[in-house]
Amino acid sequence: MKTPDTVTKQLPHPKYRADIDGLRAVAVLAVICFHAFPKILKGGFIGVDIFFIISGFLISGILLSSLKKGVFSFKEFYIRRILRIFPALIIVLSACYCIGWLVLLPEEFQQLGKHMVGGAGSVSNLFFWQEAGYFDNSANTKPLLHLWSLGVEEQFYIVWPCLLLLAWKRNINALTMAACIITGSFAVNVYTVHTNAVQSFYSPIARFWELLLGGLLAYIQIHMIHEQRIRQGINSLLSKFTPCRLPALNPIMLQNTLSILGVSLIVFAAIFVDKKMPFPGWWALLPTLGAYLVIAAGPLSVLNRRILSSRPLVWVGLISYPLYLWHWPLLSFATIMEVKTPSLGIRVTAVALAFVLAWLTYQFIERPIRFGKRSKTRISVLMLLMVLLAALGGSAYVKGNVRSSTLTKEMVDQVEKLRFGLHFAKWSPCPNEEDTWNCKILNPHKPAEIALIGDSHSVHLASGLAELDTIISQNIISRNGNGCMPVFELDLAGKRYFPCEDDAINKALEEAIKSESIKVIMLSGYAVWKIRPINDELQLEEISDEQVKENAAILEKALNITLSRLVASGKKIVFFVDTPVLDFEPTECSSKIRPLYLLGHTSKDPCALPRPLFEQRNAEYHRIMRSAQKAFPTVKFINLYDYLCDQDLCYAAKDGMLLYGDHSHLSADGSRYLFNKMADELKF
Repeated sequence: MKTPDTVTKQLPHPKYRADIDGLRAVAVLAVICFHAFPKILKGGFIGVDIFFIISGFLISGILLSSLKKGVFSFKEFYIRRILRIFPALIIVLSACYCIGWLVLLPEEFQQLGKHMVGGAGSVSNLFFWQEAGYFDNSANTKPLLHLWSLGVEEQFYIVWPCLLLLAWKRNINALTMAACIITGSFAVNVYTVHTNAVQSFYSPIARFWELLLGGLLAYIQIHMIHEQRIRQGINSLLSKFTPCRLPALNPIMLQNTLSILGVSLIVFAAIFVDKKMPFPGWWALLPTLGAYLVIAAGPLSVLNRRILSSRPLVWVGLISYPLYLWHWPLLSFATIMEVKTPSLGIRVTAVALAFVLAWLTYQFIERPIRFGKRSKTRISVLMLLMVLLAALGGSAYVKGNVRSSTLTKEMVDQVEKLRFGLHFAKWSPCPNEEDTWNCKILNPHKPAEIALIGDSHSVHLASGLAELDTIISQNIISRNGNGCMPVFELDLAGKRYFPCEDDAINKALEEAIKSESIKVIMLSGYAVWKIRPINDELQLEEISDEQVKENAAILEKALNITLSRLVASGKKIVFFVDTPVLDFEPTECSSKIRPLYLLGHTSKDPCALPRPLFEQRNAEYHRIMRSAQKAFPTVKFINLYDYLCDQDLCYAAKDGMLLYGDHSHLSADGSRYLFNKMADELKF
């Protein structure tokens, strides 16, 4: 028999199924609808999970068939992957680089370069996993964010063929091996979705079970484990415990039942699952099992034959890969250019353009290269182009001072003032600390006397605090946890509230209490968001008044416990009552920042939030603050909004200077402006 290492034959092609292309269409349309019109299909992101099942089924089918026939070849397998993935991806990466060069700000262009490296190297998911956090740019402004799913797939196709080959050579049952990996991966997914949601979403280990579920179906079909054998196995098991037996199965009825059940699960998930739910977790079973059942039903079931195999859906399925690649960058660049969620007309235009570009890419790039005559030159050129794109992106990222040709020095200087990194311009990493971002100190050579603790709303105070004359002689340490309120974690009825990754805030508070050198503890956090979150349109989430009151009560309890312990330490405690959260992005206030596409746009004037709206949005938070002031008279509460608001407006810009870096964080200039105004309140 031929061994996998000696064959040169091409791997077998799986039998074409039009209904699977139709299922691809359902998946990509769901994703596009979610991205462009999230209110219509709030669970459309489950389309990616459907793609995982389809990919796992088809690719595992190729691998298993080739092993069974003795014609497996790593070289041939990866050549197929290159011909499938590279052509359209090269075009989209190139287009994103060119568009980014024209319209992105320096830091945005630098970030795009990093994401190009991730996309070209199939590690986008790992990059986004590390980036995700409070200081990360909005997901809507990352044109290559969608490549995370390609990263998961390609990482799977590095590991899975090796495991299959090992099982084949060692005579290990591949079905048992797959079942074990599925169980382990799914367990990791369920555990991490509650302990580290970002890891659960992007980690390949937490996602492999989805691709392997498709692979499991491929194994069952290739090795002829059909419904008759399944029925016999179930009957055999039942006979040991009960006289009951399953009746003879009608194959057509079974196929239709599986198809209807599978489609129902997918539709239910797309309509009722939303991004607020812990996903993937258990919820991911809905779309994955749905896709599994639809494929298992076969091409002859009624829904598969008449609907999924219809010409319109098959056509969309054929262009689904380039359509997936194109749609998100177009929507993302539109969001960047509009400085907010684009209008309905712009989103519809972006989706329509994505279809046109996808068809052109498929017709004139993907098909000729993928199905044309193979040659070593063609493969080499594709690999070389991908390496060049990675190098181009890497250059943009590493240099750090890449400038778009459309930006003048005046514009660059203005943009640089918005960088969050400037808040720590005068600070140093804490000695002997692994996480140097979450721990900064003004002078690393002397003990800290002031501790600034909180989330990103403490970090945006760092630049102003560091330059305040009244306390500049005292050394300050800044400790923060991304998205973590400066309160001790609370456990109520077995449920955790205000947990923080690596227990960062609990440790920071405990260390500040125990430290002999620290005399003052300053707290600041984005508390309003904990009471009533703000959505992508910068409006308050629509939740019930009861839920708002419950959230406020939990925050108040945690705050009271924290302040009680801090006050008991005998140290001076300062609590910064948070800055106003805007209902617009401050970049709307300056047409100088993005001249290429804000031409014709009217700059927001005044660059401010109405004071009554601010008071309304912060009503529960301010009630908690008033109550805390009465309960803890020794704590110094400083209302930051007193220095940013007058009777009518809360300002995002003053004297031609942007005070905010985004809708909720101060710019470095804004931080300095604020502390200059309240210097007298911070005399100790």
